[in-house]
Amino acid sequence: MFIRIVSLLLVLVLFGCATVGSKFDFKGPNSIRTGETTRNDIISLYGEPFRVGYDNDNLVWTYGHYKYRLFGSTETKDLRVMFDKKGLVKDYTYSTSVDGEKEKLMFSTFE
Repeated sequence: MFIRIVSLLLVLVLFGCATVGSKFDFKGPNSIRTGETTRNDIISLYGEPFRVGYDNDNLVWTYGHYKYRLFGSTETKDLRVMFDKKGLVKDYTYSTSVDGEKEKLMFSTFE
């Protein structure tokens, strides 16, 4: 019985973390201009998106990196870019819970 408990605890410690998505660095709000930045520009800046889809007939690319931990804080960040019919950025959002990045967004600018 003791060996089973120790084995279970070892599995929880070793596999107590899950990461989904791909790492990316947000280049700041000045890196994306609505009505000007193209799909090729976004690929050049951020690479291939983690997820693609549609929102009200507009193409949407999502860049995401999500790190979940059994012990400690979870870190998530995502960049969602919506394109118009011409392939230009129509809208985008960036969100993060990563320490350091979150405070930078809360209390300063990317100027």
